[in-house]
Amino acid sequence: MSETKLNLFSTDEVNAASLVADRSSTLLKRRSLLSGLAATGAVLGAGALSGCSNDGPIVLPTVTPSVLDVLNFALNLEYLEASFYLYVATGSGLSATDMGTGAGTATGGARVAFTNPVVASAATQLAIDEQLHVEFLRSTIAAVGGTPVAMPNLNLAAAGTVNSDATFLAVARQLEGVGTSAYIGGAAYLATNTTALTYAAQILHVEAQHEGLLRQLCISLGVPSPAADAQDLVPSMTQVFNTGPTNGLTPSRTTSQVLQIVYAAPGATGVSAGGFFPNGLNGAIITS
Repeated sequence: MSETKLNLFSTDEVNAASLVADRSSTLLKRRSLLSGLAATGAVLGAGALSGCSNDGPIVLPTVTPSVLDVLNFALNLEYLEASFYLYVATGSGLSATDMGTGAGTATGGARVAFTNPVVASAATQLAIDEQLHVEFLRSTIAAVGGTPVAMPNLNLAAAGTVNSDATFLAVARQLEGVGTSAYIGGAAYLATNTTALTYAAQILHVEAQHEGLLRQLCISLGVPSPAADAQDLVPSMTQVFNTGPTNGLTPSRTTSQVLQIVYAAPGATGVSAGGFFPNGLNGAIITS
């Protein structure tokens, strides 16, 4: 597919500031989802998962984490995704309310001057979805009697220089690949709660949509993502999807494997800070 064919939207349609601001109907749907979740006492998790052979050592928690521990682990990762996308799409990050009391700071983020309107539109919609995920998780944790952790310090510069369509796609594909694999394995902690499992499946589907679009854009525009390519299947016209050649399944990751990636410590266990999280995550699940 040529780049000309990808230019499907006008400049007005991809104006990041207006799209991020115009979220009323989406927020209403999310609030309805939250109401149903709180009413049934169900919860959503995305933490300790089954392993992926492409990743570092498979380390399972020695003590099964609580539901709130898992929710807060997921919230830390959503802070990272939302902050990254908001900066590249709008030039600013999460609001003080969304970051929580005593939040850290996000450094190294900057707005990208996109040249392809489809990539610009994708960045903006990713920012909206991930900000909503932050708000959804914070509200869910509070609704079930927990305290959502505040956003930890984030070093967005750990992604390298992000100043173009290609550099954005390379990093975004890695983030969404990690997010998708994390939500897949989270089902293990939700098997006894069909309501929670249903909501987890819905969010997983959103992350899978993100990953699928980013893989297609990388194929169409010839964008490699070395960090993601080292973990998952390299996208190509003959390997469009990130699914195993022998079982047709997408990888899943343990909390340790996820942390090895976001801490920029591949293959290293026992690490509790680094990479995107210079001082580590907030909460109980913090060590690879």
